[in-house]
Amino acid sequence: MQTVNHRNHHVNLAPVYGIIISVIAVVFTIIFYFTNMAGNLWTGYFGNLLMFLGVLFSVIHYNSQHHEKTSSLALFAMGFRTTLWATIIISLFTIMMHFIATSQIGNDNFNFWIYLAGNVLFTNIVLGLLASALSAMVFKKNQKTTRPEQRSH
Repeated sequence: MQTVNHRNHHVNLAPVYGIIISVIAVVFTIIFYFTNMAGNLWTGYFGNLLMFLGVLFSVIHYNSQHHEKTSSLALFAMGFRTTLWATIIISLFTIMMHFIATSQIGNDNFNFWIYLAGNVLFTNIVLGLLASALSAMVFKKNQKTTRPEQRSH
């Protein structure tokens, strides 16, 4: 008879959630572009909301994967890594789409680079860090220790 060894196998969630957040943001960006809604102000806010909620859910999942026995620093680091993954992928996609669009139109404007630095990089990183810190503080119930309590005999 074969014995099954049950180990605690944890998936590295930061790249998984970073890619999921990026794909969702890219899909909505493409939808907004082809429906001529990309210029509306709320579409940028919608992308920022995706980043905030995605990082929040990644930290919640990470905490539950570790049976709520991780430190606040580990929870924050998970959110930070997720933020970096998503921001880098979204930035690369945004730059790629910009070069495709400017090669067809023929003008490269300075406003795009301000948009990239301000909305794509700065705002997403700030919102990701905010979601990381908030979720690390809220979902870490016992702030004193990560080890089981010692019993005295």
